[in-house]
Amino acid sequence: MNQTDFFAKWSALHGNAEIKGIVKAWLKISFASAKFVSALRLTPNLLTLLGIVFAVAMAVNPLSLWAIPLLVLSLYADGIDGSVAIYQNRESQFGAILDSVADRISEALWFYVAYRIGAPAWLVLITYVIASTQEYARARLGGLGIKDVGVVTPAERPVRASFIFIALVAYAIGLNLVVVVMAVLAALQIFSFYLVGRWAYNCLRNNFSA
Repeated sequence: MNQTDFFAKWSALHGNAEIKGIVKAWLKISFASAKFVSALRLTPNLLTLLGIVFAVAMAVNPLSLWAIPLLVLSLYADGIDGSVAIYQNRESQFGAILDSVADRISEALWFYVAYRIGAPAWLVLITYVIASTQEYARARLGGLGIKDVGVVTPAERPVRASFIFIALVAYAIGLNLVVVVMAVLAALQIFSFYLVGRWAYNCLRNNFSA
């Protein structure tokens, strides 16, 4: 499969979403990664499970420098599994469900690490619950037949991981920034939830009025 075919298939699977900007840049990385891991004969579901394994290892070593690369590996493995499925023509309903469940488990472990390095439990819990509800709303709309990728918010999963990455790096060099970083992420996440909620409302209203 070449890159053009890969882009076309990804777009078709995401409600004919337009590929441009950050999305296009990420898909280029995903396509190259899919080629590489496919050459290693790694399957999409194995990558999904590896994402959880790296997240567990990160949670077991929350105060270690190892937490930083383990976070990156967790996000990477569970971020390209869908692209690998497209590249290998292995898309399946089971794989989609496994990926969604794995995302929530991995993120819970990421947020646990944020708590361990000093973020207040209430702030971590609120941010995680809102993020998970946002993703659930999208999944629920998909179950109702709305296949559009929807609005791209300022607190998508890679952004959430990036904020925790910043907090981990700051902790590693002795800067106590985790509360500030998580507070900013919480504010972005609340705004993102509003954007998704508004988009969901408009989709449902248009569908019922059609």
